[in-house]
Amino acid sequence: MAFNPPPWQPVHLTRDGTRLAHIEAGPITPEGHPLLLINGWTGDHGVFTPQIAHFARTRRVVAVNLRGHGASDAPEGDYTMEGFADDIAWQCRTLGLAKPVVIGHSLGGAVALELCGRHSGLAAGLVMIDTIVLPSPDAAGSAAIEALLAGVGGPDYRTVVRDAAWAIGCDYDHPARRQALFDTFIRGPAERTPQHVAHAALRSMVRQHDPVPAARACRIPIAYISADVPLVEMARDLDRLRALCPQLVTAKTLLAGHFNTIEVADQVNAMIERFLAVGLRARGR
Repeated sequence: MAFNPPPWQPVHLTRDGTRLAHIEAGPITPEGHPLLLINGWTGDHGVFTPQIAHFARTRRVVAVNLRGHGASDAPEGDYTMEGFADDIAWQCRTLGLAKPVVIGHSLGGAVALELCGRHSGLAAGLVMIDTIVLPSPDAAGSAAIEALLAGVGGPDYRTVVRDAAWAIGCDYDHPARRQALFDTFIRGPAERTPQHVAHAALRSMVRQHDPVPAARACRIPIAYISADVPLVEMARDLDRLRALCPQLVTAKTLLAGHFNTIEVADQVNAMIERFLAVGLRARGR
């Protein structure tokens, strides 16, 4: 079983000496909002391959590679949710990307929330896909998080990152299909992400970043799409998010793991289509 890798070639914009990569597809049209796609931790735009192919038939789609990820440069320095958000806001201005619907997968969803709260007026709507949005106060010190941080900071970090990505994929699919999807879209970006990037970005998300101010400031329509075995405890964590963002709507893909954007792309695409058609009409606060 084999899958074709993403066909789009990244292009670069240079911000303060650092090249930030993105791919672009679809027509620039006044009809409908463009989509802005943000990859997750140690990933790239490949995780959105089915969404780019589907939505580029009718609208402009821009998929960024976060600083340090994919085809973007990876200078030494901090890799924070705030920094990622500021990079992307700059890319939107430079590309003339007006009022996009921002869609973030995994860590990309946390970046997307920061982007939309920090840069109010930039986006028309927000979709987070299996994202740790508001981690519980004790999450940063949990044994699992501490073990992952230690492993990513250690000498065998590539194996740790690769194994972590494999584990959260879950095993609903036929083993051969699961392996092929992983090898085509996930393994390469995970193993190529530099250690200083992987460690700093993870540390920022789970230890340093406070998402509450951005969530409180985010007044646009928001959707959350969970995996079948979600990264967050749906009832508790999303209730906390809804208290800050009462406009939140939620959904859950059926029998799919963390990489549901490629595993069950038809479900994810249908949910995004519904949000674009109906969810954007909802009033914010």
